Amino acid sequence: MTRATVVGMGALTPLGLTLTQSAFMLRTGMPGFSPSPLADANGEPVTFGMLPTIDPSIVGLERAALITRSALLEACIPIREIADQLRIGALVALDEGLALKETWGALNPAAELIKAIQDQVREIAPNTRVTPVARGAAGPAFALPDALAALDSGGLDALLFGGVHTDYDPTRIRILEDQGRLFTPDNLDAVIPGEGAAFVLLMRPDVARRAGLEVHARLLSIGGGFEKANPDNDESSFEAKGLTAAIRIAGKPLAEAATPAAWMLTDLTFEMWRIQEWQAMVMRTRELWTEPYVVENPAQRIGHLGAAALPLLIGIAAEGFRRGFAPSDRAIAFAGSDAGERAAVAITRPD
Repeated sequence: MTRATVVGMGALTPLGLTLTQSAFMLRTGMPGFSPSPLADANGEPVTFGMLPTIDPSIVGLERAALITRSALLEACIPIREIADQLRIGALVALDEGLALKETWGALNPAAELIKAIQDQVREIAPNTRVTPVARGAAGPAFALPDALAALDSGGLDALLFGGVHTDYDPTRIRILEDQGRLFTPDNLDAVIPGEGAAFVLLMRPDVARRAGLEVHARLLSIGGGFEKANPDNDESSFEAKGLTAAIRIAGKPLAEAATPAAWMLTDLTFEMWRIQEWQAMVMRTRELWTEPYVVENPAQRIGHLGAAALPLLIGIAAEGFRRGFAPSDRAIAFAGSDAGERAAVAITRPD
């Protein structure tokens, strides 16, 4: 059963101004890292997957709003002429830290960022309401099902699903450094900071067909789970119960049809606790995977994906189907939040 079809995609990453540019540059294996103007506690430039097109003096909320704009506009290109005729909802993932007060020097950072995104969305679709999910990369697993139910029931004609992330802020760098998670030449088991935004435009198959829109991918299912292990404790990440549960739930339609996936898209950085969790999950879900066993880890080339992870991974899969470089007709993407939440989605090539 198809939960939704992907009819539009957009992204801004350190490797590209559009999703197409980003997907093809990622395909080459080119890294998007460089020394940044931000410094660590030793005064050394922080290695960063940063956006070279944004003024390096801009940080925090203003930067996040600028990052969002181009990805959002790109995803909405297919409906620009008919947006005022559609009932559109928007679900935007934000990093967990934005749920805290006084982040980025703002009293209510999530609300302020969502207001800026709301203004951007309404330039295209005036009646759209933006719903935030400030629970990090995996938060959408626990909010997206309700949004898709609104598509199923006909309450919405289209759903904009996206996320925005930036580590480009002195406070964020300090937090990573205090946690021992900031990448340096002497600390490889770490996060390389990053930033970017991604959106996918979702519709029911019949609505997309009536609108005459090209379908790039099908979103089959969503799974969620919770892990005990996180950056603040010593729980074994080899348990991997949450990620395994999320993958099995998302992969259920593939298992029932005996059509395993050969393409895995992840938000893994270089932190070993997440890599160990992934290794354990793969061993426990072998029935869901088949050759050529391609694993895509964009964060290892463009930096931490944060809340932009899941929409970006879905967009990359859809672009792969669209442009003919997907290694399989079926893919599973997953992402994890620091608090322990895990999310997975199954995506297939359109019929």
